[in-house]
Amino acid sequence: MPPDGYRTITVSDEVFQQVLAVMTEYECESVADAVATTSAIALNRDEAELAQILADQVAE
Repeated sequence: MPPDGYRTITVSDEVFQQVLAVMTEYECESVADAVATTSAIALNRDEAELAQILADQVAE
């Protein structure tokens, strides 16, 4: 069992290879850090895309 406040997941080898690539590119110290980094990047990109959509609608 993981410690309180933590969860375990199972991922495919392909997904784990992607996590390792993130660890290398962003110099993450752990898999958990890589997952957090990836999540933050994905959320920032979504926010940027939404902002662009709104800007396009305002411009019309």
